[in-house]
Amino acid sequence: MRVAKILITIVATLLVVAAAFAGGYVANDVAHPQRITLTPTERAQADQAGDLERVVIEELQGRYYKKVDVSKLETGGVNGTLKSLDDPYTVYMDPKESQKWRETLEGSYSGIGAGLEKKGKKLLITWVFDDSPAKEAGLKAGDAIVTVDGEPTADKSVEANVTRIKGPEGTQVILEVRKQDHGPLQKMTLTRRQIHIPVTRTKIIERGGMKIGYIQLYDYSTGVGKTIHGEIDKLESQGAQTFILDLRYNGGGYVGEAVNVTSDFLEKGAVVTTVGLHSPKQTFDATGDAATDKPLVVLVNHWTASSSEITSGALQDNARATIMGTQTFGKGLVQELVDLPNGATLKLTTAIYLTPDGRDINKKGITPDVKAADDLKTKPDEALDRAVEYLVSGH
Repeated sequence: MRVAKILITIVATLLVVAAAFAGGYVANDVAHPQRITLTPTERAQADQAGDLERVVIEELQGRYYKKVDVSKLETGGVNGTLKSLDDPYTVYMDPKESQKWRETLEGSYSGIGAGLEKKGKKLLITWVFDDSPAKEAGLKAGDAIVTVDGEPTADKSVEANVTRIKGPEGTQVILEVRKQDHGPLQKMTLTRRQIHIPVTRTKIIERGGMKIGYIQLYDYSTGVGKTIHGEIDKLESQGAQTFILDLRYNGGGYVGEAVNVTSDFLEKGAVVTTVGLHSPKQTFDATGDAATDKPLVVLVNHWTASSSEITSGALQDNARATIMGTQTFGKGLVQELVDLPNGATLKLTTAIYLTPDGRDINKKGITPDVKAADDLKTKPDEALDRAVEYLVSGH
């Protein structure tokens, strides 16, 4: 049976307008968070903090030199509280942002067709869809978006920037971009249009008398483990003797789907362990339903993150695949979405995850077994060519 879905933050927001990362975001079917239970001390601390905020707001209402907007004070207080955690993945989305964010998780929506990630205060493009406004404007992975319609992106979350870039089809968004994160700012006006998010891309690569099944996975959305299983079956029916799983630019998705995808290649063994202060330690094992045991290379790069790092780490630790490429992103945090009474959403980190060997890859990433980098300035895909050569030569 496939593992239940648990949300793991994508390290970027598929931007169609915002494709949270790597070319595809997760369709968001969030696991319901467990009801929280606080100790008497914790409850008293929370009440005290709430009382202090209420007193400050009352003083402002009664003494400030001009009228105050209490709703803005409320939102500002929440954002200030979360900012003190120094965790870019724990954010508050107001009702409007929450609604727009959920719309971006439905598989197609109107935007520019690029993946985004926040690195410090920089909003970086991590992936650009073919046949998209972003592609046509010449945007590439590594470009930094500095403003959206004149508003700076630095102090806003990925989610907030995503909802500003997203908009009705046919409308325009003005971006100020610093190409490859250096040089002068360039102002670009892009017209939003409907973007359909692919899940996989497959083909047979014939080289040196060998047929290699190639699968590019864009995200870990609902049901993708079953999809990959079917793609493997189809490629094997076409004669595939070995496989390449391309996880470059894949920003992740559900932990459960990471287990399912890994299980398509791994018959048994641990896949990932999650643990947090309020989350019991839990180890997820392969489901025992592998679609193939043929030789496998997994391609990764700096934008391989989150659930795609779970798959890479599990296949590496279980000696099931050769990991090839460059150091991965290093996103090892599990998150949940909590619906709030006012229609807003709280996205918060609840646990870390560990690879089967107990590695905490957060802010470190996964080191590939074989280094291979694609030069984006050339037409050939050097990393893919290296993976093909590796399989054809028998290592």
